[in-house]
Amino acid sequence: MKTIRIGALADSGDLYPFIPMIEGKVKSDDFKLEFEFIPTVQEVNDKIVKKEVDISVPSAALYPYIQRDYFILSTAVASAVDGITGMPVLAMKDMNMDEIMDSKIIVHGLNTTAFNLYKLLIGRYKKLVVVHRVLDEVNAMVQEGGVMVAVHELKAMYDLRKMGVEPHRLASMWDMWKELSGNKPMPMGTVVINSEIGEEYALKFKNLYNRSKKYAESHMDEILPVDVKIMREVQNSDISLEVIKGTIGADVKEYNVSLDDVKSGLEFFYNIMYKKNLLPRVSEIRLI
Repeated sequence: MKTIRIGALADSGDLYPFIPMIEGKVKSDDFKLEFEFIPTVQEVNDKIVKKEVDISVPSAALYPYIQRDYFILSTAVASAVDGITGMPVLAMKDMNMDEIMDSKIIVHGLNTTAFNLYKLLIGRYKKLVVVHRVLDEVNAMVQEGGVMVAVHELKAMYDLRKMGVEPHRLASMWDMWKELSGNKPMPMGTVVINSEIGEEYALKFKNLYNRSKKYAESHMDEILPVDVKIMREVQNSDISLEVIKGTIGADVKEYNVSLDDVKSGLEFFYNIMYKKNLLPRVSEIRLI
């Protein structure tokens, strides 16, 4: 039986498809699964680059750097198709675009899709501030007066309102992407599989993941309490049940975009990022 190391990102929307596997609700005779919970996207990206896990949920923007070593799971590409998860740009005061570009920008990692979309769609900034956790991003925006690309808008807004703060919504990555791409899905995150395990076992894991994801989406009453427990323990934060439910609801939509649309969004994203000299060229999108 093959051992597979899974780095599960402790973010509700990315975590829920793995919970039936974690809980033994969905099993496979082909694998022994070893789970590690990872608190931030940047740590996921780092572990994938170092091959410390076989399967995880890195940023879509990381793929050009790992394309020779990983498959992308075709049924697990988080793609924004509306403004609900469209990465708004938030700030403590109202600003025009010139003022945004002359501000500090707060992002949660250098190889994240959020930062790369900012570079593509807005471009300039005065200073870069990298903080890995959502609450730290929020605190940095409040304390330093920068602008934040809010990937996890629901969590960010929840934390800000707990502080008694109502930020200004300056722009939307989705609105700008929609205009640039002709309304293609906007890639955000991916599930990748180390190609060293071989295509046969990668396909077997895809089957297991699909069964687990389907189980989670049809048994959300079982999944939510586990999701809440893991999130609170790993993030060391009393995250609201309603925020977690809302995050999962948005991500269920992202993870169920049709394959043709997923391909279209990925192809446009990697082509435009290469043309703008923001990411290396992707020779082949190895969807499995």
